[in-house]
Amino acid sequence: MMRNLRFAICDLRLWIGIIVFTAPMVLAEAGWMLTTADFRQQAVVLHSIDAKGVMAGPAGTDVASLVPFDQFLQLERSLRSRVGTGRFILHLAGGTRILGEPTGYQDEQVVWNSPVVGELKVSLKEARALVRNGKSPDNVDQERTEDLVQMSNGDTAKGIVTDISARSVKINSGGSDLELGLDNIDWIYFAAAGKAKQQGDRSFRVRLLDGSVLAATAVEFGGDTLAITLGKSDQRKVPIASVDGIEQINGPVSWLSSRVAEQVVQIPYYGSSAWPTRMDLTVGGRPIQFGNQVFARGIGVHSYSRIDYALDGGYEAFRTQYAIAADERRQYADVTVRIKVDGKVVHEKENLRADVLAPMVIIDLPKVAKMLTLEVDYGAANDTQDRFNWIEPALLRKKPPPPSQVVPATKPTTRPATQQTTRPSTAPVVR
Repeated sequence: MMRNLRFAICDLRLWIGIIVFTAPMVLAEAGWMLTTADFRQQAVVLHSIDAKGVMAGPAGTDVASLVPFDQFLQLERSLRSRVGTGRFILHLAGGTRILGEPTGYQDEQVVWNSPVVGELKVSLKEARALVRNGKSPDNVDQERTEDLVQMSNGDTAKGIVTDISARSVKINSGGSDLELGLDNIDWIYFAAAGKAKQQGDRSFRVRLLDGSVLAATAVEFGGDTLAITLGKSDQRKVPIASVDGIEQINGPVSWLSSRVAEQVVQIPYYGSSAWPTRMDLTVGGRPIQFGNQVFARGIGVHSYSRIDYALDGGYEAFRTQYAIAADERRQYADVTVRIKVDGKVVHEKENLRADVLAPMVIIDLPKVAKMLTLEVDYGAANDTQDRFNWIEPALLRKKPPPPSQVVPATKPTTRPATQQTTRPSTAPVVR
């Protein structure tokens, strides 16, 4: 009997080894995860992309079918290995960011060299920040009247950047011309007079494995190269092996984390220390997660938070879930959640606690609606640990059929024995 048991254990180990060995091969063969407008996902082999849509098929077969752009949401790598070479990341209006480094400055344009895309000329009107690779800037799209240089030793200089080279940055500060070594700079925030406008036509966001994110008006794929059209006619070709994902911005679904907000407000309960809103990350800079499930799309905030998004009548519904951010210390977290359309509350959840994933919320958006507001207000307890995630918030061209009733996942929570402080009865007045 012991001999049979040993054989059974050996067989089990053999099968486990085969599964572990072959699973990555299956994913590698598929290569991509396709998400369609109904949020269904499928591992696929990517055959081509043209003006008609995306041609893809199941792994292990020669079958391929067309997914037209009115049904296409995104493609993402099944397996990722992020690698990037470059000293800095150039952040542009609307979420574009390009890894590389500056090589010059002419006609109020930064000459930028990307290892993957090549040389680009970027107008300072579009530039929002130049950040050392590995640093995390906050409020990149905030309006500013001056350029701001942050040195590695903590010193700062405000004024007007007059020149940028591969070695230094020149800035006129208080009437004096300063030349600062690029190796000693952590980041530069550029003056921004206005917000980036949301494109109304079909467009794409291409993510590269080096961490760059490119805004494209068109994409084409054939063979081993992805052609990316930047602006009206600037086409760049990159190896498909360097591409991490392709997302359609103004298609059947539009992630709010990829759109430009009209206004982002964050008011701390204590003092002036704020937790800046983060797109596709928690306010602490971690992946958005509930239980064992990790979400690539979402918005991380801390109460009190308000985000306003302009509406143009092109989307019939808004869809989201939400939860307190996963954190080692969250037993006191307590917030009130509101969704508003043109200032009217259309969804409210009071006293949201940790370890509760709200069921899917779907809100009708009348064609005449002009503004969608996501608000996270102070709850009943002291404003402690109130870190919150909007999970996969998205605008939908077509309202989906009514979802089945979903019971929220809950875990036991421990409330404080007594209420620690008296909270404001109303939301703060925001001017």
